[in-house]
Amino acid sequence: MKTYILIVILIIAAGIIAGCSKKEETAFPPLKNEEISGERLWERIFTESPYERYAFWPGHEDVQLGQAPHGIFHRIYTNKDLVSSLPRADKKAPYGSIIVKENLNSEKELVKITVMAKVEGVDPDNGDWFWAVYTPEGKEEASGSLRGCIGCHEGMAENDYVIVQRLDAALPDE
Repeated sequence: MKTYILIVILIIAAGIIAGCSKKEETAFPPLKNEEISGERLWERIFTESPYERYAFWPGHEDVQLGQAPHGIFHRIYTNKDLVSSLPRADKKAPYGSIIVKENLNSEKELVKITVMAKVEGVDPDNGDWFWAVYTPEGKEEASGSLRGCIGCHEGMAENDYVIVQRLDAALPDE
């Protein structure tokens, strides 16, 4: 009887551990220019394919020190479309790439979510990135070709506006 109870406890514990593990990202076709909006992007990263299932930016796992305007700390997630294509000799993210940055305060509490989504034809003069800023609850604060975002990121235009790491850099060993 004791052996039976122990086996049942082990099975339950294994189920709990499996249920708590990070779920696999769901793949979807890239968002199209004619459908993109702040609301549509939030639906993609929160409902269809929750960004918390994305990988952390390679070599930039979990909470990292940040800088203005993104907060003193941040977490950066990227979807499979981008992370599976790295490194990229052409330093251009593929269409469908999504980068999500959780902006954290000094207590490491979530205060904003900022997003870059690579959408063909949305803004060819600025790398075809669609930018969005949300509250932690998903309220859209701004989206589109945001001058503030572009102004900061354009210093890395040769790296497709991505600041965190060169797109052609070798990935860190896992």
